Amino acid sequence: MRITEIFHSIQGEGVYMGIPMLFVRTNRCNLRCRWCDSKYTFTGGYEMPLEEILETVRKANEEWVCFTGGEPLIQKEALAFVRSVAESGKNVLIETSGSIDVGKYVFSDSVSIDMDVKTPSSQEEDSFLSGNLKYLRENDYLKFVISDAVDYEFSMTFLQRLDRKVNVVFQPAWGSDAKFLVESVIRDQLRVRVLPQFHKYVWGEIPGV
Repeated sequence: MRITEIFHSIQGEGVYMGIPMLFVRTNRCNLRCRWCDSKYTFTGGYEMPLEEILETVRKANEEWVCFTGGEPLIQKEALAFVRSVAESGKNVLIETSGSIDVGKYVFSDSVSIDMDVKTPSSQEEDSFLSGNLKYLRENDYLKFVISDAVDYEFSMTFLQRLDRKVNVVFQPAWGSDAKFLVESVIRDQLRVRVLPQFHKYVWGEIPGV
C-alpha cells in the first residue's frame, strides 16, 4: 500500500472527535479540492507492505485506527487492510471523499464511515456518488466542509432532498467564519452537529497530527 505517514494522534474532526487513534494516511487522491489541507499526499509517499502496516496496527495501544488520505479507498489493498484491522478487534474510521463506492466496507459495526459531500467551494461538488447514501448506518455520518453562504445553501438543499435520516456534521472550513455557520444552523433549526477541526487548534496546520 502506498503510504504518506503513520502517526499517533486524536481524531480532530467529525462525530468521533477527541478519540485517540492511530492514523494510517495513504498517498494520492482522485480529487483536487481547492481547500484541501493534505495536498502533500498528492505526490511522493512510499510503498509499505500490508503485513508491515498491520503489524504496526497490532502493536499500537489505540483501540481505533483512522484510515485516511488522500483518498484511502483508491488503494488496491484498502479492503484487505480494513478487514484485517476489524478482525483484529480494533475499530476503523474510514475518511473518504464520497466519490468511491463504500458498499464493501460496511460489513461490520467495527467499521465506521466519515463520508464527505463536497461543497461548491471545493470545486469538486459533482463528485459525490449518490448510491453511497444507502449504505450509511447509525455509526456513519456525512460531513460538509462549509466556507461561505453558498456552501451552506448547497448543504441545506442536499439534506432537504434526503429520504432518510443520517448523522450530519457541518465543519467550518479552516479560516472561514465559524460564527456565521453556527448562527445559521441555530436560525434554521438544522439537526446537524457543527464541529471544527480541533487538531488545528491544538497543533496548527502541520502534517502528522
